[in-house]
Amino acid sequence: MKRTALVSFALLFAMIGVLGLSQNKEIPSRVGYIDAQKVIEAHPKYDEIKSLRTQADAELKPIAEQLRALEPKIRDGSATAKERQDFDNLQKVYTQASKKWQDKINAALAPITKEIDATIARVAAQNGFAMILSANVAGQSGLVVYASPDIDVTDLVIRALSAQ
Repeated sequence: MKRTALVSFALLFAMIGVLGLSQNKEIPSRVGYIDAQKVIEAHPKYDEIKSLRTQADAELKPIAEQLRALEPKIRDGSATAKERQDFDNLQKVYTQASKKWQDKINAALAPITKEIDATIARVAAQNGFAMILSANVAGQSGLVVYASPDIDVTDLVIRALSAQ
């Protein structure tokens, strides 16, 4: 898997080079990375997301605690019919509430991530980057095992967001 990702990455760079030669135009070849979570948390509207998450936790935590209290009896088979029914109902309530809050958070995040994506594209173009990777995704996938701090554009993106 890691080898496939590295081969794919190498092919991508080869394609960039070939495209640049065939079009007779200079294409930037710098690659950078960002800490996407840090950028999101630095966004001026991130407090709205934190507030929604706090509200979600306030609603979901008591339900989760009730589920945890019933879970040992459910697992070992000692739960009464009422306890099994309560557990099933609580699971449904938890799932519905969790989806409701996730939908609200996603809706609030959509314009933030759209603005961040546009800012990343602008910062990349202004600084000669052909590609900006998410450090977390690249690291977790094994695509990148090391990246110099010199190509971290997180702070550039945060400054550009703050200047808007």
